[in-house]
Amino acid sequence: MVTYRIHGDNIVECERIASIIINTLKPEILSSYLISPSTVTWELHTVFADVSVNWQLELLPGFNKNTKKRWAENIFDSLKDAGGFFDETPDAIISVVDNNGNEQILLGVEFCSALQAGNQAWQRSARAFSTGRTGCPYLYIVDFVKYELDNKTRARKNLRFPNAAVPYSYINYSKKTGNFVAQLYIKSEEFDKYMDSSLVDFDESNFGSQELGVYVVKLMLGMDTTVEKLAILKKSMNVVQFLADHSDNNKNFTSNEWQEIHRLLEEDIVDYAVEKNRFGFHKTIAAKSHHGASADIVQISDKLGIGLASKDLPFGIIASNRRGLFANKISELYPNVDVAIIKQIAQNDKHLIIAIIKGFKPRGDDNRPDRGLLPFASMLSSSDVDVLTYIYGPMLEHNLLLLDHDPFSLANKNGFWRSILSLSNFIILDAPVIAKSKYDVERIYETSTIKKYFMNNGVGNIISPRQAFPCIPMNFGEDDVDTGIHYLFRHILGKYCFEGMCNPPGGDWSGFSVLDGPYENRWLSLPRVSDAISGKRPDHILELFGVFEKPLLLSVESKEKSYELENDVGTKLVLYIKRLMEYIPSAKRKIVPYVEEWKWGDVKVNFDRFETMSAAAYLSKYAEPASYVFKKNCEILFVMNPIINNTKIGWEIEIIPSSYRSKILKEFILDTYSTTGNKQFWFK
Repeated sequence: MVTYRIHGDNIVECERIASIIINTLKPEILSSYLISPSTVTWELHTVFADVSVNWQLELLPGFNKNTKKRWAENIFDSLKDAGGFFDETPDAIISVVDNNGNEQILLGVEFCSALQAGNQAWQRSARAFSTGRTGCPYLYIVDFVKYELDNKTRARKNLRFPNAAVPYSYINYSKKTGNFVAQLYIKSEEFDKYMDSSLVDFDESNFGSQELGVYVVKLMLGMDTTVEKLAILKKSMNVVQFLADHSDNNKNFTSNEWQEIHRLLEEDIVDYAVEKNRFGFHKTIAAKSHHGASADIVQISDKLGIGLASKDLPFGIIASNRRGLFANKISELYPNVDVAIIKQIAQNDKHLIIAIIKGFKPRGDDNRPDRGLLPFASMLSSSDVDVLTYIYGPMLEHNLLLLDHDPFSLANKNGFWRSILSLSNFIILDAPVIAKSKYDVERIYETSTIKKYFMNNGVGNIISPRQAFPCIPMNFGEDDVDTGIHYLFRHILGKYCFEGMCNPPGGDWSGFSVLDGPYENRWLSLPRVSDAISGKRPDHILELFGVFEKPLLLSVESKEKSYELENDVGTKLVLYIKRLMEYIPSAKRKIVPYVEEWKWGDVKVNFDRFETMSAAAYLSKYAEPASYVFKKNCEILFVMNPIINNTKIGWEIEIIPSSYRSKILKEFILDTYSTTGNKQFWFK
């Protein structure tokens, strides 16, 4: 039996990958069990393309991140050793344990259920860029389409598409590096071309769900995946053209121009844009956000800049023959800067990409989506160009001091600065500095040495093998509580339970569902609120049948420690569901007698047709007396103790009810579990 591992941000990401594999293979024999309280394992046996498949899939939720040392080894160390120098990491990684006990990475995967518009469209480009540098294939799976909702009415706003340059940057990166890095589109619940005229001419054959599963399984089997890769890239290119057809062609490349760029052999998109010179580059900055000479920089870029794929992206091109004039303008704005750096900016042997970034929020912490801007520009160009990054947002003084005296240390401590320093040749700072006594800074840096260090470090298209580490975490936390609750209700009690939502740490808040009659009703783009009016978004919503006359919606808040539960959380958990049900679901589908396609929701779901109950789940190691926790107004408690010894592996759970109703629920869980034959949960 071959052992594969699926490392993920959380149990949901792990199971999304496992589902892709299982749904593709459709195994004759399939079973699941826990090999540690944290690790769900699937065994499957079947035949695929005349090859016998006997696999064990081990799901390891929760990565080692920041100061959190969850596992004995960090799976991302292998990627960093091979040149993936960003901290921005994929949602999930598939690896195989070889005959020598080493763990070899096969694929990085990112899921996106968020609206692909504005800077959100390139927020995760650093993950693609970094993973792609290592030689590891990378797939960015996009739910298409997603709607922005009105905050008060939850009415859909006009559909917004990403700039076509974003998916093309993945295609271009694959083309230039020879490594498979691609966006793949799957059909979202809200996609309905008959309800939205802007989707009428979208060809649904460009959804790549079928190629996705076959590609992943073939990759795991070591088969040739050329057919699937070409199909995925072709479909992605078709989406690029669709997006181009739905944009302003006076400010963006047309569909035909994208085809011309895609066919280029010697030149690339930067050369093409300079030769065409069809539109300029303009960075829009709100009047209140301007600082120092930023307005002059915008004016200079308007006169000298050329749009790279689009006029509206926050980066553009200063053609090589205009670099001297551009450098003179910079020198006039900043007369005290190093003349030697100005001369380097003026060199005309390469085109210069200029990126204008605010970068920082009012308190000096970085604007997360901007971490992906320079990786996006690099993936889009992938050519021998220089990059100048202009920053005008408020920065922290200690970061400025590090930039002046130890830029390598700054790059290693801060992911945003690493993006800037590793991908820029020049940096212009014209920013307010947040310090005890606030002041302004005007400086220009030449950073090619740092850029060369990062860009030349570890590249070799080799994924470093690491000894497979045990599937038992070094410590247990909220991730494990979520895994235990999820596995118990979905997989063990699943005959009586529908999991409407599972939102562990790192979840995407993409939606929650309830079953009502023959329909599954789903609310999408969930509000991230926590107040006495709108309620508290649950970590789990579990719909249980047979407990009461009406279906029970059990709304669960999970924590590592009970004292982390907020005041009145139980009331807020139920209120959140009630408030959402005041709106028509985003989508619905008929599931009886068989599953049909999703359609837009058209009627409200009656909240009164359900019983509701709130619950809290946390580790027994950090449990307060139940009487304290019940003050938070949860009706039932799940106090969880992970067990792993020579005789037991699983969870010991003390279920503590506080009402007659919750006692009925407890008895239902105990009685139902006793009929399942599972021996990995023990109840008090």
